Amino acid sequence: MQKTIITRAALVLMFALICLTSLFAEEARITDIRFWQSPEEAQVVLDISAPPRVSDVSMLRDGTLYFDISECAFRPGRQRYPLQNPFLEVLTVQQNDDKSARVFFRVPQGVEAKTFVLAKNDRKGDRIVIFLREPQATLMQKRNAELFEVNRLKAGNVKIVVIDPGHGGEDPGTRHNGIIEKNYVMTMGKLIKAYFDRDPRFKAILTRDGDYIIPLERRREIAERLGADAFISLHVNYNSKKIIRGIEVYYESPKGAVGEAERLVAETENQVDFAGAMNNAAPIITKREIIEKQAITMNKSRQLAEKVEAQLGASVAELPSRGVKRAGFKVLHSMAMPSVLVEFGYVSNLSDAEILKNYTARTRLAQGLYFGVRDFLLGHIEEGYDTGYLDFIKTAAAERARKAVLRKTQAATKTAAPGKARTYKVKAGDTLSGIASKHGVSTAAIAKANNLSSKQVIKTGQTLVIPAK
Repeated sequence: MQKTIITRAALVLMFALICLTSLFAEEARITDIRFWQSPEEAQVVLDISAPPRVSDVSMLRDGTLYFDISECAFRPGRQRYPLQNPFLEVLTVQQNDDKSARVFFRVPQGVEAKTFVLAKNDRKGDRIVIFLREPQATLMQKRNAELFEVNRLKAGNVKIVVIDPGHGGEDPGTRHNGIIEKNYVMTMGKLIKAYFDRDPRFKAILTRDGDYIIPLERRREIAERLGADAFISLHVNYNSKKIIRGIEVYYESPKGAVGEAERLVAETENQVDFAGAMNNAAPIITKREIIEKQAITMNKSRQLAEKVEAQLGASVAELPSRGVKRAGFKVLHSMAMPSVLVEFGYVSNLSDAEILKNYTARTRLAQGLYFGVRDFLLGHIEEGYDTGYLDFIKTAAAERARKAVLRKTQAATKTAAPGKARTYKVKAGDTLSGIASKHGVSTAAIAKANNLSSKQVIKTGQTLVIPAK
């Protein structure tokens, strides 16, 4: 009996120790402090070991801002970070007696500061971000000067090419065989820009010129704001199948464009609602107009992709090309300019990686991309629509209509008397006339019930509505 009591006591003690250990394990710790800066904004990122509880931002009399992180430990080699840059003058972190950490930061006059918490995801842990933006007046002054210069160049028939080195900052992209994507494409972007800079017929502009991240939407917005004649996004590829290799050039896919069209329609409707509430007139753009603009731009993007792929494929004999492809990348969603995304090769493939690291190969690839864009912008550009996209739209609309009819019929069938409208799943070898004969109805009746045209072919697995006799 005594032995049992001791055992239970031991179990209780062990459970208490486990709970105590878990309690301490849940205490947040600042594990790293990182700083990223771009020409217009900056971020201070505090990596936290557990979900942080953060107070509102307060201000001291001297203008210093601060916030507290509850139950948070911070034991760095130093606590004060004198940065002295256009966005942040100083950052200080101190450990308080109540086991909280206090973060002080002071920004120059006019700089906008926002603080928010980002939850842990598959790629990154919990973190606190201090987001800093250039004063609005300074930002507008810079952009107006930029636009003035661009308009001056356009008046002289100079073509504007925006080159977008992908990833950057906290987002390194893929890395393998000694290549880190964000660094590699930055190098390539500067090489490509150098070729355009030698040609007075062009003005090349980089979306980023340093190691900082730019949101995907803003990359193409930069190009649209500058009235770019072409937008080129630069990347390298990775695949777990190490045998896959080669250059790829992408332009917008029908599926990606449809999603963007729907987003723009919703955005327009929201703007119209807001304008109506404010008694302001607002321009209305219909989905049809959006689709037409997309189809025109995608037709030009295809031509740009083909020119770029042809020149890149011929630039380095040892580096094969996998051709022109289509994908719904966000940076390709523009209706304002032809846009392509270039994958210089697969860093997961040793042969590709060795070629990509070779200086001569890099310069040839940069020159090849310049030649491709040059051939497109200075050559004959065929006007017209991307017929593949328009066909995709028609097919999708017909499929939606068919499904709507099917749903309506199925709903009616549930409440109808037995022997009336029903459904049939097409089997291998079935024909429309055979199905009609089997169910004692006419072929025309089945076609009408399922919104089928005379040219459409039924497919195995397709569900058909069988109308009442």
